[in-house]
Amino acid sequence: MIRNGVASGHMIRGLRLLLEAYAGADLPEWEGFARTLRSLRLDPGDVLFAAGDHHPYVYYIEEGLLKAQMLNARGRPIIAFFSEEGEVMASMPALAPEGVRQVAKRGLHPRVEVLRAAVDAVSIHTLTAIQPCLVHRIDYRIIDQLSNRHVAWGRCSNAISMMYAITLQADAAALRNPPEQRYRQLLETQPHLVDRVSKRDLASFLNVTDVALSRIAKRVQAGEPAAEADE
Repeated sequence: MIRNGVASGHMIRGLRLLLEAYAGADLPEWEGFARTLRSLRLDPGDVLFAAGDHHPYVYYIEEGLLKAQMLNARGRPIIAFFSEEGEVMASMPALAPEGVRQVAKRGLHPRVEVLRAAVDAVSIHTLTAIQPCLVHRIDYRIIDQLSNRHVAWGRCSNAISMMYAITLQADAAALRNPPEQRYRQLLETQPHLVDRVSKRDLASFLNVTDVALSRIAKRVQAGEPAAEADE
């Protein structure tokens, strides 16, 4: 069950340091903005937001781990990415600026169907808590309003979007690698993540069966070279 509360002063100070680092400057009207922040506690299995939701919020994850799921081409749910402590995350299609929606509506982009979620301003992922979480909710509509009045807030907004886009691009590039290579890379770059998620969730993230993941893990533990064929 999700529990809603007022953000603590300690958290607000920490978030201010983070957002001003994104902006590269002091953020005007901070006190009014801070009063709109809300803290949410989630239990494992709680859904923060679901695919198809209109959800104009950004979250800072202070504690815990969440998984983002979407449907693959066969209509089966898969895990697209994990979000952990220290990350700022959101449903980016739901936050798309008006310009993106206008370009899509007018058919001015060759991949207009890909932008459909932005036109409808809805999420394409379902975000679910894996572990107990403490997250802090920011109303992106307020950031958008502040961005129209202050350059610093505009830079902050752009930096958040760019950081999110870069991480998603890196995740998308990794998807082209064979599952075993991705597993080995996870062990090198995020070994703590492998320890924190269930084998079933890890298999879903790698897009393999539980049995295939077991074979991959055994090869890696035995120090054997990666298999040539994809699992």
